[in-house]
Amino acid sequence: MWLYAEKDVSPEDSVLPYIYDQQIEGGLLSQVQSTYWDGLDLIPAHTELIGAEFHLPAMQKIKPGFRFWTVLREGLEPLRKHYDYILMDTSPSLSYMNLNALLAADAMVMPMVPENLDFISSLSFWRLFSDVSKSFIKYEADKKYDFVSLLLSRVDYGRTSSAPIVRAWAQSAYESWLHSIEVPASSVMSTGALAFSTVFDVSSTHSAAKSLQRVRQPIVDYCRWLDEIYAEKWRSAQ
Repeated sequence: MWLYAEKDVSPEDSVLPYIYDQQIEGGLLSQVQSTYWDGLDLIPAHTELIGAEFHLPAMQKIKPGFRFWTVLREGLEPLRKHYDYILMDTSPSLSYMNLNALLAADAMVMPMVPENLDFISSLSFWRLFSDVSKSFIKYEADKKYDFVSLLLSRVDYGRTSSAPIVRAWAQSAYESWLHSIEVPASSVMSTGALAFSTVFDVSSTHSAAKSLQRVRQPIVDYCRWLDEIYAEKWRSAQ
């Protein structure tokens, strides 16, 4: 099933109904939709999710003891029995909804294009997240992340590229957080985006086969690395 945001997705399809009423039985299970990828389901987003940015702080004033940052975590809890992985794709900001996602997450992955402004923005994000997190320490004393990983994406390996310099900056700033795997820049990614497709959906012609493989392989390798981390955690827990 394909979902086009403007045509097929309504506010009722998103997490918004649960944000407004946490008494919905089954949490966010009722919002899950299947996709054309076997085993991959989703809860789509919608522009009206902006309403949550007003509702959550308002509820904190109306209901004493209301912890706005736990709403998404509690809604996702029933899904843990049904899925090996739950991915939350957030915008690069610290809105009320994004804070919900970050505090519900067990790990964080930040894709970053190795350009000057992207690197500076990433530092600003982590600085702000650190400051905001201090407000939650007394409530979330046991909160830990399995890992934080920075993945360089759309890396330009041309002679005039700023990627080598920015990569060096990232290595200095993020140290072990910076993963050695990198996703190269390629025209096939732009082609996929224009066709509302992923790089795994793009048809491979003979001329584009090598370019597609250059992009696909590091993504597959990174996903395999993530899977190995949790496979080991699952084995250790048994």
